[in-house]
Amino acid sequence: MSSPRAPGSPCAVAERTQLRPPQRIAYAVLALALVALGLRFWALGFTPRILPVLIVLGGVWLGYEAVRPRRSTRYEVSRLWICREGDCRKLSELGVARLDWHRPSVWDGWRPALLLQLGRESWPLELGLEGWHDVWDCLRELRPDLGLPDWRRHQGVLKLLVHHRRRGVRLPPGVEVHEPNLIAMAFLSGITVSLMHNFVVPALGLSGSSWEMMIDSASLVLATWTYSRLDPPKLEYVPSPPGTARTPRT
Repeated sequence: MSSPRAPGSPCAVAERTQLRPPQRIAYAVLALALVALGLRFWALGFTPRILPVLIVLGGVWLGYEAVRPRRSTRYEVSRLWICREGDCRKLSELGVARLDWHRPSVWDGWRPALLLQLGRESWPLELGLEGWHDVWDCLRELRPDLGLPDWRRHQGVLKLLVHHRRRGVRLPPGVEVHEPNLIAMAFLSGITVSLMHNFVVPALGLSGSSWEMMIDSASLVLATWTYSRLDPPKLEYVPSPPGTARTPRT
């Protein structure tokens, strides 16, 4: 049976908030600037031609992020209740809590989430929510019978933290991840595309011009992939459980 609100002080809260109006405006302005810049470069015959295309695509993506509605999600856990968007259930009804993949709809990709089984319903606590780690800790404390492991020692969670940008995971406070140097990656990619465009494409003669865009795209992907292997992301520090010393990851 559900309750309209959870009594008592919450043990933890996790939520996804909407973009504020100034953020949406900034996204929209930057999107228009990128699209205009990309189209201008294309009209001027800027080479390699893949670069104006990528600039325009980046602007379109930012524009989509600026206007698309974001579904608000809020989880709240107290000593006796667990709530999602005002729908509250007794914490004793929680039968299973496990890390798994969740797909909100056919239009969305798969996202990592702590799936909370409440009777016949499954509530996905996505790891992209702000405060998901607090809810995880709170559930471990209030329902030790669930056998939920510490996320700081969970190998699946640690792998997701390393690739948090690609998986859409919000880093908990104290977690430090080494990220590839984007400036160095962009420099290497630019050099590679320039060399391919100025030496490989002309060497192919007339047939090279028809393959120009594909060669530029392939060289860009290859350079980015190579750099990501030379300087991969890695987990450097994870906060230790309460009461223990903070230790580095090796």
